Amino acid sequence: MAAVRDLYEILGISRDASPTEIKAAYRKLARTLHPDVNGDPADQERFKEITGAYEILADPAKRQRYDQFGSAGPQGAPFTDIQDLFDMFFGGGSGVRSRGPRTRARRGEDLRTHVPLSFAGSVFGEQKEIEVERLATCARCAGVGAEPGTSPIACRGCGG
Repeated sequence: MAAVRDLYEILGISRDASPTEIKAAYRKLARTLHPDVNGDPADQERFKEITGAYEILADPAKRQRYDQFGSAGPQGAPFTDIQDLFDMFFGGGSGVRSRGPRTRARRGEDLRTHVPLSFAGSVFGEQKEIEVERLATCARCAGVGAEPGTSPIACRGCGG
């Protein structure tokens, strides 16, 4: 497969385009390429491409991340198709797609706890508040393990 084109090139805009210019370029292309207007399969693929480019460039955080890493993932691996790029920005990992079938996120283990409750409380629907600890993605590094604006460095001991 061919490498992914630059998102700015896909929309036909410059890298310093304003949010208004990005939106206008997307709307202009979408009017001619939308599947409801144009039934050509090649144009339907192009519509998906411009929609994906717009979704990334219209969001300031995603645009900044794209501008930082360009058309390569955080580890410098090139994307093989547009889906790899979307995966990186929409929670699919580092931008490097595995060759096997995609797997769904696995459901976590059930939590069990003992909550003391009287008979009367259970009959009348007493509510109790409990605290549950859970793992969460770091807001600062987004789970990458590196300060914003820097690239993560693999551990020399384990490679992780």
